[in-house]
Amino acid sequence: MFCQAPFLLGNPGEFEPIGINYARIPDLGGTEVNNYGLNLNLAKPVGKGILGFGLGYQYYDFVFNESTNVIDLSTYENMHLIRSNVSYIRPLKNRWGIMVSAGTTLMSNLGDGITSEDFVFNAILGVTKRWGDFERNSSLLIGAFYGTQLGEPTVLPAVSFRQKLNEHWSYSLGIPITGLTYQINKKHRLALLASPQGIFANNSNEVAVDGNRTLTNTKLQFNGINTRLSYRYLFTKNLAFIGEAGFVPNATLKVLDNDNEDIFDLDPGNGAYFNLGLRFVIQRERENSNQNKETNEN
Repeated sequence: MFCQAPFLLGNPGEFEPIGINYARIPDLGGTEVNNYGLNLNLAKPVGKGILGFGLGYQYYDFVFNESTNVIDLSTYENMHLIRSNVSYIRPLKNRWGIMVSAGTTLMSNLGDGITSEDFVFNAILGVTKRWGDFERNSSLLIGAFYGTQLGEPTVLPAVSFRQKLNEHWSYSLGIPITGLTYQINKKHRLALLASPQGIFANNSNEVAVDGNRTLTNTKLQFNGINTRLSYRYLFTKNLAFIGEAGFVPNATLKVLDNDNEDIFDLDPGNGAYFNLGLRFVIQRERENSNQNKETNEN
């Protein structure tokens, strides 16, 4: 599992069954964004592969300090995201592997019940290749994903390369995360990271536009690239604190009609980003030389 799971489940050499977050963008072109999140992950061996289950909840609180006569923004202030997915990872010969993940995400203000407009399908399909051992290793993912990380739901190529250079330094290039990590010691870790984050949430309330038409199932699109400095402190064997500070350049924040055409663009520009979190982690233990030899032969 630890050979392939980082692409789906987090950092190389670690598995995160539970994570909680609070993130804040205090001023994004006059809009405040607060985000509260809870993520749960489970994994179970099935034959020669691993079956994974993921469930997550995020609550977005938007404070729009800008006023407009085009549309009433109050019904877009509170958005809920409930994500569920199933993934399967199977190793093949010569350290190749296949992985697939599929699920659905509810993105809505839950204003007038739940309809099919509140759901967005998401999926990842790819092949992986691994080289190296515990001390120095590399992993490559090539495939495609479908989701809202970069805005409206779309299919995009998925290419990710991770390499552990030694016990201190590692890096990753591609999607979902690009970054450079320095493991100071067993307890402390620093990283420079950049990753996309986005929502495409449905507003099921009726809203008046320009004072002369009424629409339902309009969308709030918010996305950007979170670039940040991340610090992790492992204060028990399985519990870690995460603190992050950074920048979101050229973010997108706008309201779309039910044909995904622009109604109002808040033109958010850039904003500072802060995040605090707790993680329950299970770390891969170093294998002895006989175990390494047996693993490599297998």
